[in-house]
Amino acid sequence: HLDHLSYVEKQLEKVESEIDRLLEPYLASVELLNTIPGIQKDASAVILAEIGNDMSCFGGDPQLAAWAGLSPGNNESAGKKKSSKIAKGNKSLKAVLCQAAWAASKSKGTRLASFFYRIQKRRGQKKATIATAHLILRMIYRMLKDKIPYREAGWDYLTSSTSSVEYWIKKIEAQGFTVKVESTEAS
Repeated sequence: HLDHLSYVEKQLEKVESEIDRLLEPYLASVELLNTIPGIQKDASAVILAEIGNDMSCFGGDPQLAAWAGLSPGNNESAGKKKSSKIAKGNKSLKAVLCQAAWAASKSKGTRLASFFYRIQKRRGQKKATIATAHLILRMIYRMLKDKIPYREAGWDYLTSSTSSVEYWIKKIEAQGFTVKVESTEAS
């Protein structure tokens, strides 16, 4: 039994070295993907093997999500909108993204964990996992397209005062107004 175990370990080392050799041209993309919580080298390898490095073949992140089978289902009849099952899509990509979403949900103080638990409270664990996998895939599209690393927004990214102030400033400026922000002292 020990001989067989050592044989399997040698075979595993050969496969891992071959994967490393094939990933060499894509090391920059692997490094980008590894900045996302929940994604490490093995997941990056599967993601790049499935979707590639060039995002120009997809019209946008919604098309990539639909191709991967991670777009939310939409069932409308007689004016009533109901959620439905997600599409079949690419099984191996969907599986690795769901594993990454689950791992990201366990990371402390991250935007992805916050997103996961916000969805889980209302819709349950399975839908939260799929929704987080969908969000990760959309992030991957932007990161590979623009060659930018993941930037952590933090657990409280939705309730952060700076983000809400910036949001409302942009909204008001979009209406053609100029905004001057001044801090008031608390009494």
